[in-house]
Amino acid sequence: MDIIRYILFAQVFIAFFVAGGVFFKERNLRNTTLSLLIAMVGFHILLFLYGSGELGMLYPQFGSWFYYEIAMLFGPLLFIHLQCILLDKIKLQFIDALHLIPLVIFWIGYGDVLLMEGQERNQYVLENFVNRTMRWNYFLAFQMGIYAIGCAVFLFSKRIKLSIERFQYALFLVVAYLCSTTLISYLTHYADGWRDFASYYLILTLIIFGVGYLLFKNPDFLKKIRKKYFSSNLSQKDMARIKEKIEDTFKKNQLFLDNSLSILSLAKHLDEKSHHVSQTFSVLIDENFNDYVNKHRIATAKRHLHDPKYDHYKIEAIALESGFNNKVTFYKAFTKFTNQTPSAFRKQKSS
Repeated sequence: MDIIRYILFAQVFIAFFVAGGVFFKERNLRNTTLSLLIAMVGFHILLFLYGSGELGMLYPQFGSWFYYEIAMLFGPLLFIHLQCILLDKIKLQFIDALHLIPLVIFWIGYGDVLLMEGQERNQYVLENFVNRTMRWNYFLAFQMGIYAIGCAVFLFSKRIKLSIERFQYALFLVVAYLCSTTLISYLTHYADGWRDFASYYLILTLIIFGVGYLLFKNPDFLKKIRKKYFSSNLSQKDMARIKEKIEDTFKKNQLFLDNSLSILSLAKHLDEKSHHVSQTFSVLIDENFNDYVNKHRIATAKRHLHDPKYDHYKIEAIALESGFNNKVTFYKAFTKFTNQTPSAFRKQKSS
């Protein structure tokens, strides 16, 4: 059990680190709700370690404080975050205050216990666990269950309008919360003590590591997630037409050789709306604009690197000829798509 406690304690620091990274990445409601959710998970684990260890007995002042309140915020934060992802919610509304109703009910029904002195409160909780505290454990499990079902229904009702990338992200969060809710409901009824809840916290931290891995793999992912298409009337036929125009202009005009090429300039060249072009990349081409352009640039660079006419060109010159702004960006893109450096690729010509 001591090993598990060490693991959970390490996860607290990881949670706060990931939460801070998400929060300072970009200030908006989407990032703020996710950051708070991860931070609350970390704080919740910290409270569990405090309440189930010797520290809680030595310093009982905060026993039972914030444990239920923080857990009751998981569902609302997740639901509002999903609204940001699926409906482009950008600010809180007065109706969102309804999410705090369970907290108000809890404080009305259990506030007298929380306001007791630390030692007195702990003693009271022990003596009245079955007839007072246990009912609020069931209340918490019920509240989390309602939000788990609500989030799942909300996600699947909007799944048709989502790109694969955004759906997988939202699905991961909902499934992690569903698993946590199912486990906490089971443990509430069958657990023999605080220590049995360690497995719940281990599963709950899937959210932390999942989001952390996602941001490590794709740092701009959260920035890209925003509503673009829910109000769009662009059909699959229109997207297919735009995709064909993109492929045709890249093949004939080689626009990717222009190092200042952007979605806006491409849309202007195609005589299409920029958000329609962006939607076509995300939904039909299923690739972001930068990767699509860089793949064409890398293909050109590979031909140059094996062409005798370019033997006297330095790597930086090859990069500029292929549409890149500088050598660093070129090296990064070339390595990403070929798993080797331009220099190593050039040497293969003679082998």
